[in-house]
Amino acid sequence: MGKSYQVSAKVDAGMLASALGSGDVGVLATPVMLSLMEQAACACVQDCLKEGETTVGAQIDLAHISAVPAGMEITATAEIIKIEGKKVLFKIFCEDREGIVGKGTHLRLIVNRDKFQQRAAAKVK
Repeated sequence: MGKSYQVSAKVDAGMLASALGSGDVGVLATPVMLSLMEQAACACVQDCLKEGETTVGAQIDLAHISAVPAGMEITATAEIIKIEGKKVLFKIFCEDREGIVGKGTHLRLIVNRDKFQQRAAAKVK
């Protein structure tokens, strides 16, 4: 436990709520913040997985606390707080130079990549 990983990005016009349709203001869109947090969680656990395994997002509890304009650097962090069988629970948060932008928890499940993809593909038949 306690293992963490960070992903940083400079907020650009394509990352804004007004560009994504998740709002009409020119600030960091919540879905973009969440995506960076998920990227950090995926990378955090990647070297712990067996051959053929991956993780998939299963649950997120997220608060978006502060607005971030274009041009600011943000850093998303995922820290493992609990592993229970195939479940990995992360503390997630995002910061800019002013402080916390968002925070919450994220549950990922360890799955066999091929079997998971096959089950998903079977839905279109």
